Amino acid sequence: MEVREPVPRKKARALALAGLLSFLGAWCVLSYGGIIPAVILPSPTEVVQAFPVLHFEEALVRSAAWSLYRVGMGFVLSALVAVPLGLLMGTFPPLKHFLAPLVDPLRFLPISALVPLFLVWFGIEETMKVMLLFVGIFVYLLPLVVEAVENVDDVYLQTATTLGASRWQLVRHVLVPGSLPAIGEALRVMNGIGWTYVILAEIVNARYGLGHIITVAGKRSHVDQIFAGVLVILFIGVVTDWMIRVANKELFAWKS
Repeated sequence: MEVREPVPRKKARALALAGLLSFLGAWCVLSYGGIIPAVILPSPTEVVQAFPVLHFEEALVRSAAWSLYRVGMGFVLSALVAVPLGLLMGTFPPLKHFLAPLVDPLRFLPISALVPLFLVWFGIEETMKVMLLFVGIFVYLLPLVVEAVENVDDVYLQTATTLGASRWQLVRHVLVPGSLPAIGEALRVMNGIGWTYVILAEIVNARYGLGHIITVAGKRSHVDQIFAGVLVILFIGVVTDWMIRVANKELFAWKS
């Protein structure tokens, strides 16, 4: 293999399938062969059998819908705040430096430490869960939006200025369109971030939710149900990632 050698699409799909089958094969050998006890690594059969149990006893579909709603709300709220603010910070450096002492440390914020605080602020109902997801996504999205604006090539700004563009025309017709493809990719990444926090958000007073299912299964030492819950999260994450990727491709087809 050469460094950064282009891979044809057909070969890439074959490699992806081979990687998946290799993983499943190793799982089968380790579980069915008794190399790793079922209490640690359940077999694929045990995980599959856990799905109907979760469906009938833990309302799996309803829980998945609630988790999707919570992550979606946190995602939308963070985008509504982080994208406009990031565009302003990337466009006007004085504003960026003014907010830097407040914004930059947020990247190191331990989201789990906010759970007790958010319980005091927002109670134990849905507001607390959505706000925790909002903050968890926002702290990573904002720097990416700022970077997307700053990475717009100065050549475009200089050309527009030469043609007589005003300050707001530079923002509207150069910086915003030039940064949107990168912001779209940032939103795609943030979708994954949201699903990594869903268990933490649903750990308190969540009657329904995939995080709730996994937490309860862990307390009962039902490892097969934990695996099943994680697989559902992975499935939803992959599907929503694909949807955002397709949307980005359609919206920013001119970029390619």
